[in-house]
Amino acid sequence: MKKNFWASLLAAGVVAGLVLSVVAVIALIDAGVLHLLGVRYTSLGGLMGYVLTAAVIGLPLELFTNGLAGALYRLGWATRRQANLFFIPLDTLCSVFAFWLTDRLMDGVEANALAITVVGLLSALASQPISKARAQKKDKTGREDGNTDL
Repeated sequence: MKKNFWASLLAAGVVAGLVLSVVAVIALIDAGVLHLLGVRYTSLGGLMGYVLTAAVIGLPLELFTNGLAGALYRLGWATRRQANLFFIPLDTLCSVFAFWLTDRLMDGVEANALAITVVGLLSALASQPISKARAQKKDKTGREDGNTDL
């Protein structure tokens, strides 16, 4: 029994470490882009905190925009391309709002509108709510879940 507990604890620690390392790499990339675009900050830790706070604030907005684009596609109101093109400006605006709100909350970082907009646009372009594989699966079966029963 103790062996399974320690193995489970170790596995959970490894998974948590992997997730945190991926988040750290993404935050470093965002912080680097913000630095190149002229964002003023008092310390690198403050800039990393700024990026992570914006990510936490923007997460519900990101989930909403992703879900809205997916719902439009699943309901047949938009093609895959239309849903993805609708997602880009909507996600950009949500990211800009999250960074703007974070800029108002944190005193150690001053971001300009250009930097915020570019980072929001790059993050929207990097994500694709409806992948080709998901669209091909829907086209083959007529339904997205693969179930052919009506």
